[in-house]
Amino acid sequence: MTLNKDININTVDYWDTRFGTGDWAEKGGFTQTRLFAEAQLPLLRIPSDFTGSICDFGCGAGDAFPVYRQAWPQAKLLGVDFSAAAIQLCAKRYGQMAEFVCGDASAVAQVDVIICSNVLEHLDDDTGVIAQLLNNCKTIYIIVPYKEHPISGEHVRSYDDNSFSEFSVARKVIFKSRGWTEFSLRHIADISLGNIYRYLTRQPIRRRRLQILFEITAISPSAR
Repeated sequence: MTLNKDININTVDYWDTRFGTGDWAEKGGFTQTRLFAEAQLPLLRIPSDFTGSICDFGCGAGDAFPVYRQAWPQAKLLGVDFSAAAIQLCAKRYGQMAEFVCGDASAVAQVDVIICSNVLEHLDDDTGVIAQLLNNCKTIYIIVPYKEHPISGEHVRSYDDNSFSEFSVARKVIFKSRGWTEFSLRHIADISLGNIYRYLTRQPIRRRRLQILFEITAISPSAR
């Protein structure tokens, strides 16, 4: 795990401004969230006839919920985000699909599954948040950028295969995702040709951006 900087810009005011002024939408946030959900869906071991409860922690403007509702039509869906502006968008756009709550990890109700997609890289106490969430679910799926370099200005750390080893990690999957991985021929050419120059000039080789999924299971109190 690599730390980025001491000062974290990801305050409630920062994200309320991004969601409330339309900046998130203008910069493709709606589409990115949907693409992330579509890429992750085949990796989530949740059957299509699932009738339990699923919480999207750090749900943003809620654009994963149409994907979730189609995948799990009988599930109870919940979205939690600490930005009131984001939750207002969720309620307005997807209020018929799910229940939405404004708050941090302490606002998450008891559920069967938590999905935490591209959230923890923004938070100071990522492992503390996981520990708190595990008190309220059976399984949590965490998705974060994989070996991100350079680290985005909004992100405070990067993750690798050894991240979250203090928890009961049942499975890890490294994958490509539209909205994050460079798929266009131009991007691929830029990376490939640029790497020739980087190799000749002894600079770090650039690789296509990837994501990593961690499936973490809660340990029952009797097993601790």
